[in-house]
Amino acid sequence: MRAVSGLEGELTVHKWLKWVCAAVLGGLLLLWPEATFDGHRSFAESRAAKDNLHLLAQTVCGEARGEPYEGKVAVAAVILNRTLDNRFPDSVAGVVYQTHAFESVSNGEIYKNTTEECFKAARAALAGWDPSNGAIYFFAPAKTSNSFIWSRQQVRTIGKHIFAK
Repeated sequence: MRAVSGLEGELTVHKWLKWVCAAVLGGLLLLWPEATFDGHRSFAESRAAKDNLHLLAQTVCGEARGEPYEGKVAVAAVILNRTLDNRFPDSVAGVVYQTHAFESVSNGEIYKNTTEECFKAARAALAGWDPSNGAIYFFAPAKTSNSFIWSRQQVRTIGKHIFAK
């Protein structure tokens, strides 16, 4: 499949369309909907969309607990931006559970209380708000000396996180 011109990274038309559909539908779908014989989405597909929203909100809470709302939305946007970048898995679960990708998965913070604000932030990112300015990385400068992450182009700072491409 050909790449969409003018956008950073390897963004295929299929991934771009999938993202647009998810954003247009207000974040209710993260995957292409398959229609049943009567034209309606199946229960399993509805359940999968809810599970993905829940995982996105859990990750937001685990990674951005104590950060401003805009920072929470930006963290969710980074996860979604990664699903569009061929260097990363193309699903929320694939991105979240990629080895060593998120500290909150490693330390269990992802499984602690998920707040309504985190769900709201996840929905806002799914609806298309990206305060990270297209970032695919974020980090807390006080917590890392990793040379790779510091070498990324920094595009925005929100709260205690730096967002980078």
